[in-house]
Amino acid sequence: MKVSLIAVVCMLCLSVAVWAQEDADYQNWMKSNGATVASLRKNLDAKSGDAAAADAKKLQDTFVQVNAYWQKKNVSDAAKFSMDAQNGFKDVAQLAAAGKFDEASAALMKTQANCAGCHMAHRDKAADGSWKMK
Repeated sequence: MKVSLIAVVCMLCLSVAVWAQEDADYQNWMKSNGATVASLRKNLDAKSGDAAAADAKKLQDTFVQVNAYWQKKNVSDAAKFSMDAQNGFKDVAQLAAAGKFDEASAALMKTQANCAGCHMAHRDKAADGSWKMK
């Protein structure tokens, strides 16, 4: 009986540690997105197709991970926002690589609406000015 209880407690502690690591990874992904989007905008404005496509591809890859995170937590609207963002950044990458900068910029604006929607639904601003997930 004691062995079973110890095993359950160990599994619970391990689960909490894994969950905390996933949350830390998620926060790192979100923090990296701002700089990457800024670089993407700069590269689109400069009509640097390859650099803009690389930025958009990086964001697309990040949102593959973000989508898996929300699916694992079984939060369907956030999973949809992240899947739509992933697909949107794919479109931006393709348009930028093809030299269609105005269309890529429009696709970026549309894609970022997914970011805003998810942030509105799943973030709260703390008293210290930081953001926390709901």
